Amino acid sequence: MKKLWIASCCFLSALAFTACDNKSSEANEEQSSTEVTTEDTTGTAVAAPTDTTLTEDKKELMTFAANAGMLQMELGKLAVEKGSSDQVRQYGQRMVDIYTTRQKELQELAKQYRVTLPQTMENDQMERVQELRDTDPEKFDKAYWDTVVDAHQEAVKEYDDKLKDVKEATASGFTLWARNNLKEMRAQMEEAMRFRLDMRNRT
Repeated sequence: MKKLWIASCCFLSALAFTACDNKSSEANEEQSSTEVTTEDTTGTAVAAPTDTTLTEDKKELMTFAANAGMLQMELGKLAVEKGSSDQVRQYGQRMVDIYTTRQKELQELAKQYRVTLPQTMENDQMERVQELRDTDPEKFDKAYWDTVVDAHQEAVKEYDDKLKDVKEATASGFTLWARNNLKEMRAQMEEAMRFRLDMRNRT
């Protein structure tokens, strides 16, 4: 009888130990799952930083980028509508396509950083667009190149000023986007300057 009692106690102890071990395993699995989620989240943040804060000058650059993008789109639409040469019309259409995409990207970044972007151009930009719209048809192409080159030069200078202090190791999602956009704008500006020079040499 005593042996039977001892055997029963051993069996119950084994069951209790197994149950505890299962609970411990489940807890470890939950902890492991949490750690994976945390690592995944951290990994995503590193790939595309979303620190939700920007310095004042970077907020100003984001606003400037939105206005500059809208200006290039409107100038491009006029080039497609009123340009005399294929060169002007094709370049204008590319600007519309490129900056439509850039504006969408910028809107997504603005949401991440809780920045409200302007929905309309500034007054001087609207005046610039209207001045180009009112240009005589025979003078339009020259006026377009002059206007678009000036707009690119202003944008490149503003980007340069706001990004000169940004180091690669501390670059945020927005500043990485802005640097890439700056490289593209330089190329667009240089192309427009070549087209303008070609037109002047032909006349």
